[in-house]
Amino acid sequence: MKETGSISDLSRIPVPAREQCRHSRGWRMYICIILRRHRIMWEIWKEELYKIASRKVIWCGVFLLFAFVTFRLIMVQKDYSVTIDGQSYTGKEAIEKDKKLTAEHAGILTAEKVQEIYEKYGFYYYDDKTESNAGNFCSKFVTEQMTNYHQTGGDDPSQIHFYEGEEWEQNAAPLLRENLQFDYFYGWQDFQETYGMVGILLLFVVFIIGLSPVFSEEYTLRTADILLSTQRGKKSGIWLKIAAALSFTAIVYLAFTAYIWAIYLLVFGTQGLDASAVLAGVSFFGYGPGSIAGFLLSMSALGLAGALLLTGMVLAVSSLCRNSFLTVVVSLVLFLVPLVWLKVFSSMWILGYRLTRAVNHFMTSMPFYLPMNWSFGFSGEQIGMHLVTALTVGVVCLILGYHKYRNYQGGK
Repeated sequence: MKETGSISDLSRIPVPAREQCRHSRGWRMYICIILRRHRIMWEIWKEELYKIASRKVIWCGVFLLFAFVTFRLIMVQKDYSVTIDGQSYTGKEAIEKDKKLTAEHAGILTAEKVQEIYEKYGFYYYDDKTESNAGNFCSKFVTEQMTNYHQTGGDDPSQIHFYEGEEWEQNAAPLLRENLQFDYFYGWQDFQETYGMVGILLLFVVFIIGLSPVFSEEYTLRTADILLSTQRGKKSGIWLKIAAALSFTAIVYLAFTAYIWAIYLLVFGTQGLDASAVLAGVSFFGYGPGSIAGFLLSMSALGLAGALLLTGMVLAVSSLCRNSFLTVVVSLVLFLVPLVWLKVFSSMWILGYRLTRAVNHFMTSMPFYLPMNWSFGFSGEQIGMHLVTALTVGVVCLILGYHKYRNYQGGK
């Protein structure tokens, strides 16, 4: 009986089939190698991410920041007061009463609506007798935007009157010509101040402190010599450290943003998000989404861009400095340079008109001012130019950090 399955039987397989079998085995091996490499890179990335996330100073800073915005919102809600039909309310009840009252006047802001609010509620002012504000959100908006309220002490309604003549045309009239949507947006105006003016900047400081050791700590601990001794360590290993830092920044930033959105939605609800952003203080001039919701989302996106740019800058500095403390100091200085330039040197025009303007645009492309581009009245093209500038600077910083760390020579 003849044996089956012997090696000689392979000769009976047609040549094309044998080639296809070899080709198939080759592709399987190639795929296995690729998957193995990806698995190794995934493990390295997770290890680098864990290394960054394990630094207690980061979580102390994040916790304090979360506690700050939470405490501030609690105090805003606690101190909130409103007077309706002679009855005063405070806290959460006052917010709900004010929202309900404002909903009755929501819609396109017109002169008739302003007059109706004034006749029904009068002007908003501070009552010395009750030691509280007399009025509601509607009367407060009309009083602050269309009267001489800020030119008075704010505690004597007899001194408050509507703007007249040129003052009316410059301050109040534009609000009545653009078909602006009015609604209760007090909470979202406070969100803008807490998140855009304070929260993001404080979070950036936490990032500077937390990301400074990424490269410089390797120098201090002499682990860079070991990590850079392998081919993988000198190439993909460095990029994975960079990717882990960028990922950490994005994750923490988005978590912080989501948390603030959540607590403000919990206290103030969604009412007012469809109101016109201009009514909440956004400049008439320049580019910006029409609604408050669109404006706040665009501010959040600019903040994320600023956070990623800041990460690139900190990594570049970290690769240049031999210890983490020096990295923190240099990074903070670079972070604050745009503030010093625009507040001190810009108005001097020391570089001439054109060059000073160019430097101004560059400075507003940096992390400190990028999330606040809306406050300068920039056009859409200018904001786009700032984002391109930020992207370019960020990429250059990452490449610089990569090459500087890769070419590290230990004690030499």
